[in-house]
Amino acid sequence: MTTRKTTHTTAQPGEPEPGEPEPGSEPVSARRSAPVQMVLERIEALLAAGLPQDQASLDTVLAALGEADPHAALARLAADPEDAEHAPLVALLLSPDPQVLRWLEPALEAADLDQAQAEELAKRLVARRAQGRSKGRTKGRTKGRTKGRTKGRTKGRSGGAGRVLALLPDGDQAELAAPTDGLRSFVRRLRPQATAPAELRAVIARRCGTELGLDLAVLLRHCRLDWTPERRLFIGTLLDRARLDDALMDDARQAQGEPERNPGTERDDIAGLLAWAVGFLDTCGQTSGLRTAGQRGFDLRRALAGRRQALLAQLRQAEFLDEAMARGNYETLLAQGVRFAHVHGPDARAELALLERAGLLVLGLSGAELGAALDGVHVRDLGQADDAQDLLRLLSEPEA
Repeated sequence: MTTRKTTHTTAQPGEPEPGEPEPGSEPVSARRSAPVQMVLERIEALLAAGLPQDQASLDTVLAALGEADPHAALARLAADPEDAEHAPLVALLLSPDPQVLRWLEPALEAADLDQAQAEELAKRLVARRAQGRSKGRTKGRTKGRTKGRTKGRTKGRSGGAGRVLALLPDGDQAELAAPTDGLRSFVRRLRPQATAPAELRAVIARRCGTELGLDLAVLLRHCRLDWTPERRLFIGTLLDRARLDDALMDDARQAQGEPERNPGTERDDIAGLLAWAVGFLDTCGQTSGLRTAGQRGFDLRRALAGRRQALLAQLRQAEFLDEAMARGNYETLLAQGVRFAHVHGPDARAELALLERAGLLVLGLSGAELGAALDGVHVRDLGQADDAQDLLRLLSEPEA
């Protein structure tokens, strides 16, 4: 006979008992599931209160269906949400508006989901809605057995499509069809996997109030940029150096031993600057503005200079159009064979102002200094020539 010796181990104070998991050693899937569940509960709270609908979207649905009553229009959509004519309208009503995006942003930012977690969020939302449908279907079938088989089947079909509450502009609530694809599209439009980089969020939290910070965070989430190091540096510097509050900025400059700015200096439109900056980076893509051979990285100065040159050309074209229209009308110019593209001068001028302000904040360069970044290219406004002789005279004149 063999005697087996058993040893009992007693845990020291502060240590886990034998067989218990150590703190922080829970499964990775559980840790990754908690943020998903937090966002899901936030979305469920929103849907329980009612998904807000803007008047423009509702008017589009009413016009498309030929209905005057929003409740009747939504009931028609709920009856057959996957109909070819109804599906685009259902997708329109299930699109989150700016109010929804701002309300969900704190939870999305705290969760900081990745692509896999975003897909899990959509899957759980669909499953949660399916559970609600199954309860409604079971109840309908039970009533059908007592009141008639045909009526029970009708109620069962009506629960087949998902339902969420819609909050109408006048404050009323109505049921809105929410099919599986519609719920997945709703989550996809939230872009839960596209939280801004941590360093940009830190700058926004440090420099902006709650309301402005929400607007900027939503803008960064939906800008669709691939956050390369160069883009992070550009946006982070812009956010950090923009003039937001005169008193706060002057206190910071004094603390660093720098002189105060002029008290009459206007504050920057940081939302406008940021919106322009992400659009500019998006148009640059992955190739435009790259350094020449032998160098690596994104040449921001050269990219800004190229865009500034294009805007100046647009402004000259807009001025030519204004002068031509002052001498005649559009029909006369067409009859004379004049062809030109329309350029809206105020828009080009506003974008140029934002570009030059961004260049000054990030690079410390004025507009003229940015123009010098185009190696081997010199832009000069020769004025206007009426004929070839005038053009030769302008070309031969020395530059002032």
